Amino acid sequence: MCQLYSYVRVCNWAAILLLMPELAGCGNSALPPPVKVSYRDSIFGAGKVAQIKNDSAHHLYNVRVTGREYDTLESASVRVTEHLAPHASVEVGWLEFGSWCPAPGESLEIYADNYLSPYVSVIPY
Repeated sequence: MCQLYSYVRVCNWAAILLLMPELAGCGNSALPPPVKVSYRDSIFGAGKVAQIKNDSAHHLYNVRVTGREYDTLESASVRVTEHLAPHASVEVGWLEFGSWCPAPGESLEIYADNYLSPYVSVIPY
């Protein structure tokens, strides 16, 4: 009877281990989204404009950007695009953020579906 109990217990653990990728969310990556970020001065208004390029052959979905200013602890978030095609670009500046103006020394965090950690970029001086 003990051998049968041990066998069942081992089989249960084997089934759990096989299902772990499904439970964790198949296709999720612990790496940040594969983007490259460059900056330009804003033509109208103040601050910088981030140019975010999908640097991969894969589509990125629900691309979101959070801007953070650490001195006053201000932040703003915006969903930039629902779909960013491979090697396509999108720009984000004060107009998209509304009340927050990206300035040198602050940071941007870029998120996308299926990527668990953000791509973090500090706005250059």
